[in-house]
Amino acid sequence: MAEARASVARVAPLELEEVALQAGLARRVGRDILALADCPSLRSSLKDGFAVRSADVTTASPGTPVSLQVIDRVAAGGQSRTAVKPGQAIRIMTGAPVPEGADAVLAAEFARDSDDQVQALADAHPGRNILEQGSDVACGEVLIRAGTLLTPARLGLLAAGGVASVPVHRRPRVMVVATGSELVAPDEPILPGKVAASNMVTLVAELTRMGLAPDWLLIRDDLESLQEQMRPLIGCYDCVLTCGGVLDGDKDFTMQAMQELDIQPVFHRVRIGPGKGVCFGQSRDGETLFFNLPGGPPSNHVAFLLLARPCIERLAGMKDPFATARAARLAEDIRGQQDWTQFFYGQLIDRDAEQWVRPITDMSRLAAMAAADCLIELPEGEQFAGQGSTVETIWTIR
Repeated sequence: MAEARASVARVAPLELEEVALQAGLARRVGRDILALADCPSLRSSLKDGFAVRSADVTTASPGTPVSLQVIDRVAAGGQSRTAVKPGQAIRIMTGAPVPEGADAVLAAEFARDSDDQVQALADAHPGRNILEQGSDVACGEVLIRAGTLLTPARLGLLAAGGVASVPVHRRPRVMVVATGSELVAPDEPILPGKVAASNMVTLVAELTRMGLAPDWLLIRDDLESLQEQMRPLIGCYDCVLTCGGVLDGDKDFTMQAMQELDIQPVFHRVRIGPGKGVCFGQSRDGETLFFNLPGGPPSNHVAFLLLARPCIERLAGMKDPFATARAARLAEDIRGQQDWTQFFYGQLIDRDAEQWVRPITDMSRLAAMAAADCLIELPEGEQFAGQGSTVETIWTIR
């Protein structure tokens, strides 16, 4: 497993493209992005109230109000050309620039005002309710590091810093190919002897959740048909995921088709359970990567989550797709095989302010896949982990 992960980690991200800020959601930044402007661009008010000199209201209280002359009014987007002098105040709205001479904003709830007078009912120390220029974003500071996934709040941060476009890695183009004469597409009836292409549906959904727009193709078990329909995919897609046909049965044609198409192997099978049949290769020119995934639903899903998905995340610009594991304590015993890395579907539980995980052993394989929110990893060389012990590697899958 360590060798397979190292092979995936060596995959180079796709090229960069510049897109409008609004189109950057769920994309990964290709280089550090600097702020182009201060936010706020001037000292601004955090409250509706009155811009004052703090020294004028030091003694103000409900019992001893201090009267000030209101000389102007300023709203967000405007600016007062009048400076505040001793005994004066300027009515100010949230977001408006603080006038010259004022060093505090007295909140409206602590003031009683008429047309040209205001009574301060509380003090306001220097800097009170004032947001200094550049205090949210300073021009020239690094806002987003290369490799970061752009979320709505991160896009807002960039907008505040005056950034209008972002350099992001191109979205990977991915094709999911299900192979098998017994398979039927989601819109076809399942007649006796036929099987729904559920692996394909699961993979397409997983890729869609990653922000991609995958294509899919259903190919019957026939070597010539496999070669004919898969040859045009090379160069058109960055990654092709195949489902089934990787073992040693008479009709397991996928690997034969890969050889005929001159796909260069990177690794062929991995000592993991489930998912051992997974294979990874690339076209001779390196433009298209291939993951041949096993046909059994848990094997197919686990191989995708642990190796194919991280590879696609690398293409999309993620620096280390294997740095997301967490630790948790086991709610039940687990047992694996010697010299294999074993994986178990599990459910995370918060118990006594600690993170626990329960292996799902009381459901069918498809029901367990549907119920799980994580994978529990029992490393190679370990055959047993007892209830209450800590498992260092839990992979979140939701």
